[in-house]
Amino acid sequence: MRGKLLVSVGLIGFVLLQGCSSTPGAGTPSGTVSSTNSSSSVSAPKVQNPLPASVISKHPCLSALTDGQLADLIGEVPQAQHTDNAAGPGCGWTKPSTAAGIDVAWMTGLRNGLSDYYAQKQRDAYQQPITIGGYPAVAYNSTEVHPVGDCSVGVGIADNLAFDVHFIVGSDRYGKLNPCDAAKAIAEDVLTNLKAAQ
Repeated sequence: MRGKLLVSVGLIGFVLLQGCSSTPGAGTPSGTVSSTNSSSSVSAPKVQNPLPASVISKHPCLSALTDGQLADLIGEVPQAQHTDNAAGPGCGWTKPSTAAGIDVAWMTGLRNGLSDYYAQKQRDAYQQPITIGGYPAVAYNSTEVHPVGDCSVGVGIADNLAFDVHFIVGSDRYGKLNPCDAAKAIAEDVLTNLKAAQ
């Protein structure tokens, strides 16, 4: 399974719907994120050391994770699959033998960055404010109160800019690996790469 962000545009902005599929290139992210045309009524912590938008100028398939990081995370380097849509450019990698998967997206469609994640708290079954490398972040899952099979992490790299990571445990370690811990580790790797791109 591979993450894909499905976006529908409504009167109040757009709603990012993240679903699940077994088809390569089709999705597995677990939460929903919406953005409105006005300032979010729920604010995430301010980003103290914002990164410039230029750090996400390259597609995530080319810049989010190195081959070495992918190999460390899921044991091999699967072929990258573009999952671009109105939410922003995205990339997914799936280990064919186990369906373990990683998805990373630059959430350029969110007007309010991480605050749009905070505004979704009532819709998510699980949402936990965290920090990733000193940057405000949210671990979340729209369907599982105690995430077991998959988990997502949104990270604010500027007050109006975020990236999203989704991890699926897959069949080889299902129930043994905390998917939110894995998603946090992936987010740390992505953030390290973005900082190096400044």
